[in-house]
Amino acid sequence: MIDDRMRGTGSPGATVWVYDERRRVRDDVASRLVALPFVGRVEVVGDPASLMSRLDTRKPDVLIVGTQRAVDTGLTAATQALRAHPGLPVLVLGAPDDAESVRAAVAFGARGYLRWDASPIEMGLGLSRAGLRPEGARVPQQMGAQMAGASSWSAAPLAGSTPTTVRSTVRDAPAPAALSMREMQVLTGMSQGKSNAQIGRELYLSEDTIKTHARRLFRKLGAKDRAEAVATGFRRGIMT
Repeated sequence: MIDDRMRGTGSPGATVWVYDERRRVRDDVASRLVALPFVGRVEVVGDPASLMSRLDTRKPDVLIVGTQRAVDTGLTAATQALRAHPGLPVLVLGAPDDAESVRAAVAFGARGYLRWDASPIEMGLGLSRAGLRPEGARVPQQMGAQMAGASSWSAAPLAGSTPTTVRSTVRDAPAPAALSMREMQVLTGMSQGKSNAQIGRELYLSEDTIKTHARRLFRKLGAKDRAEAVATGFRRGIMT
């Protein structure tokens, strides 16, 4: 299912797509996006097949993907889109305390994260962080002032209440950790969504041995869990 929302016939501006299985969510997000003066067209997509089919023929300036903690369809759609179209500007939309989904999406190449209750101005900041800077757009004075100050805007804890938009970039990335060959193999398996048992079978190692390698690489990367380890690996250039 694909619906189009336009500011008006021939309206200049960027094209933003919103993917979410819930129609209420799609409509709500689209209504805030069309309030942005530099967004000329919003397309809402309700199923992954339609999303991938449309991406095969043309691309949006930014794709926003809704996620839910209870199901992984949103995260799956985001990773499928990023695998098929590397470099596609993707923002994840979801709950502020859903750190695992955010980290996993960023690990696969998402540019950042927006909370469900992001205001139009905060969505504008998020689109800017995703690389959307259309030329010739007339931005209201209030929004222009906030976006002009975005360079001083920094990340906040995912469970915090502000700011609404959370950056996905790391300003001063630490030097790459020295992972052993086995640790790299385990981290690669994690990035592919494999369980410890699956990784162990492929490497002809016991599951307990895989867990030992996992604990060591977590410690080296300063990660609390698999998703954070994978995200850190991609961010530091350990994995490509």
